[in-house]
Amino acid sequence: MKRVLISGYYGFHNTGDEAILTAICQLLEPFEIEVQVLTASADHQLMGCQFRAIQRTDLPAIIQALKTTDLFISGGGGLFQDVTGLGSIPYYGGLLWLAKRMGVPTCIFAQGLGPLRRPWSRLAVKQIFKGVSGIALRDRDSIELLQEMGIPAERIHQTADPVLAMRGMPRGRADEILLTEGLDPSRPILGVSIRPWKSWYEKQLKSFTAVLSQFARQKGAQVLFIPFQGDQDTWLCHEAAYSMNCRPSAPVIRVLSGNYSPLEIHSLIGRLDMMVGMRLHALIMAAANRVPAVGIVYDPKVRSFAEMVGFPFIGSVSALSYSDVFYDYLKQVWEHRDILADKLNQEMPLHEDRVYEAVRVALQLLGIAYENHQ
Repeated sequence: MKRVLISGYYGFHNTGDEAILTAICQLLEPFEIEVQVLTASADHQLMGCQFRAIQRTDLPAIIQALKTTDLFISGGGGLFQDVTGLGSIPYYGGLLWLAKRMGVPTCIFAQGLGPLRRPWSRLAVKQIFKGVSGIALRDRDSIELLQEMGIPAERIHQTADPVLAMRGMPRGRADEILLTEGLDPSRPILGVSIRPWKSWYEKQLKSFTAVLSQFARQKGAQVLFIPFQGDQDTWLCHEAAYSMNCRPSAPVIRVLSGNYSPLEIHSLIGRLDMMVGMRLHALIMAAANRVPAVGIVYDPKVRSFAEMVGFPFIGSVSALSYSDVFYDYLKQVWEHRDILADKLNQEMPLHEDRVYEAVRVALQLLGIAYENHQ
């Protein structure tokens, strides 16, 4: 049995990243591959996944695992960027260097690249990517950025985010969650995913919540805030919910409070009538479930995905202060959501098929014929 070691932002209770890991495990499952994962804690587990967790900073344990590993997988997500901190590139690049030094083939699996705002970041990423065995990036912007840095086009495979191919849970489980959270599954539900960001000021939050409250009230919709990373998003979701509840004739508003797996969140989003998404994977799960959405761009990756699937988007958090534009987008998507869902049904299979390009790259490095398992 072949064995892989996967590195990513796992074990930090970020629903998007944990969904990526869940999806990768599902994608590798048919090939009888033993999966090991570097995570924040050695006891980390996920619903629907079978893997052995290794503490991500336990160097002796990592070296021991690499001795019997057939492929080191870096991904997915946006690991190589210099926006959220300066430690990501050295950490994830260092792991790739270590695997290469130990003679283990390496694979960039369905990653998004950047932003890379510092010259040293670009130089470091270029050197790191030159040394990997296989590269599969999830969007055209990332591919173009890597080509600008001098990596030949023939070395780069275009894939898609693994979560687009993730299998969720039965509809009944989503209804159970909605009832537990105090919502009526028979009435329309507007999902909202927001996260803290430097350009959230009082003006933007007031405008955002005023529009949401008015819109939901007019459409008879319930509002469900979904924190994708609890320790970061929950307070802002509650702040927004409180602001909406202070308005006259407020709609039913809930902030998701339970501790749910990525599979459950994925299925829950499939029960929404519309999503307003700032977190990338809120939009990805919406698209995978054929749920129309409006994006809020805080990072180029959100814009890139929204453009790819045809979701309208607000270009920045600051732009939320232009309440008429936000309201028009909500109205446009809501009134045409059946047409938009049909369009997603027609176009999403192409994007979902691209997910398997990363799988093919990894299997080739493992010496496994993908075609024999179709």
